[in-house]
Amino acid sequence: MKCNQCDSLAINGIFCHETGCPNSHIDLSTGELHQVSCEWCGTEFTPDEKGQQFCCEECAESYYL
Repeated sequence: MKCNQCDSLAINGIFCHETGCPNSHIDLSTGELHQVSCEWCGTEFTPDEKGQQFCCEECAESYYL
């Protein structure tokens, strides 16, 4: 497994990105995006970009009100 943005490595058999890697939202073993929970509503979603915390604009707006 290799990442084109960092020096990825395996820890206890699990492939990992370096901290701060722009591709850290991609699972190295499958090439698929990791599912995350929305910070506002808790819905599981696939982020479109690194660091995306909300499943939709409405949740992002509600969180910061």
